[in-house]
Amino acid sequence: MGFLNLLTKKDSIKNKIGYEIINEKALHRNTSVTVIVPVYNAEKWLQRTVDSVLLQNLGRDNITCILVDDHSTDGSKKLMKKYSNMYENVVSVFLEQNTGTPAHPRNLGVHLANSEYVFFLDADDWLYPTGIKTLFDLLEETNANYAVGKTIEVNSKSEKVIGRYESSRERRNVSPYLIKHFFYHLGPRSRMVRLKLIRDNNITFPEMKFAEDKQFFIDVIIAADTVSTTTEPVYYLNRLDENDSLVKQTDIMQKMDTNIAVLKHVLKKNLPPEKEKNIVNRIIEFDSITRLFDRNHFVKSKNKQAYFDKFHKVISIFTAAKRSYSFEETIIKPINKQYYHFAMNHEYEKLVLLAKWSKKNGEVSYLSKDGLSYKQAHLEDGTKLLLPIEVKAELLKQDIVANEIKLEIQVLSHSEVNVESCILQSRESAIDTYRFKVDLSQSGNVVNVTIPLEKLSELDATGYQFLLGYNDYEKTLVQKDNEAELRVEIDSEKQLKLYKTINGNIGVKIS
Repeated sequence: MGFLNLLTKKDSIKNKIGYEIINEKALHRNTSVTVIVPVYNAEKWLQRTVDSVLLQNLGRDNITCILVDDHSTDGSKKLMKKYSNMYENVVSVFLEQNTGTPAHPRNLGVHLANSEYVFFLDADDWLYPTGIKTLFDLLEETNANYAVGKTIEVNSKSEKVIGRYESSRERRNVSPYLIKHFFYHLGPRSRMVRLKLIRDNNITFPEMKFAEDKQFFIDVIIAADTVSTTTEPVYYLNRLDENDSLVKQTDIMQKMDTNIAVLKHVLKKNLPPEKEKNIVNRIIEFDSITRLFDRNHFVKSKNKQAYFDKFHKVISIFTAAKRSYSFEETIIKPINKQYYHFAMNHEYEKLVLLAKWSKKNGEVSYLSKDGLSYKQAHLEDGTKLLLPIEVKAELLKQDIVANEIKLEIQVLSHSEVNVESCILQSRESAIDTYRFKVDLSQSGNVVNVTIPLEKLSELDATGYQFLLGYNDYEKTLVQKDNEAELRVEIDSEKQLKLYKTINGNIGVKIS
């Protein structure tokens, strides 16, 4: 559907709100990608956000940036007008009244877009310089409808990669239902979608204060059916202390109400169970257990009964849907299974004690049973809960043989584990992650790792975490009980030290 046809269909926009457009002529120009930015009182961050779009290496001629202001009261409007007057590819849209949610501004941006693909960027976040081109090239290469890359969360102390299952490896046109946890972290970041897919399936952001992006991207992924992913960085997520985002302002009970709305939305689709379980796991385990109970706001709350009531409402909605699988089947993490058990048996005091133990670093002991590893949670009332450690890796032997590092690592697990690589993660930058497809051989529960020194010669001189990658995107630190260090010259300019960290794991230092 072309842009000129869309101009006659403004009545199709939900909750019609008047708006003014600056630089409307840019919307008549077909471009490769439209970046849609909902804006509300974002003056502090907006310049960095828009500049990160303008500096994309795909080129300004190939990108339209639509800024949709939700009736800001700060200097955002003035800054937007400045950009639209300076750059022919920046469109500013000003709503006549505030909607209270990014949903309407995003939907309006989709309505106005005139491009092959759309990309959503929040007004307080920013892009990696090659981010847009990375996803555009991936979609063009695969002819896919949906692509996602790496997101780096930036807080006041450090950086970390979030949603690592999305960017743990290069994938081309694969089923999202085969990627564990793919429906977690469904914020707008790092995703590019074919515009035609959104329009053909009438997909919109629901008018909710929270979880509107979750429902939207669940619908998009279902419609796309296959996805492509990349390990390349795309997006910086702003979680700096001074950033007072809408998510931070949202009460947990309001969040749960919107999560319940999304659960109902998904259940109404009557998807095949093997697909639905993948999506429902996120809403049940992550939103309705982890985010509800395993958080400091629950521990500190004076009205914990409200939490229990919300949980049982989720249970009742799922039960009424009469599925062929049980609620409990969707829960994976041992601690979440324990929360579920306590809640279902109305052992609320135990549940509270478990949450306190989890969030206040309560006493823990470790033990082995039948060759498997467990940690024992010591609750304040003397109860000891046995929680399986899914994967435990421990260095048994280290050596240098013929310019190769040789490691023997014991891997104990409660389920099948396929070790695929070793990973060096820079302690200074979340972007600098090196995954080596090294020589791996296994004998029983011992993995033999061989790393040629030449593979390490191009790494920056800094400190690294050492991890084993397994089962697609999972990873685990490797414990090192032996205090002995391994030192070796990588080349004439660099040396490597493998040592025991303060937390008892393998650390790597290249200097």
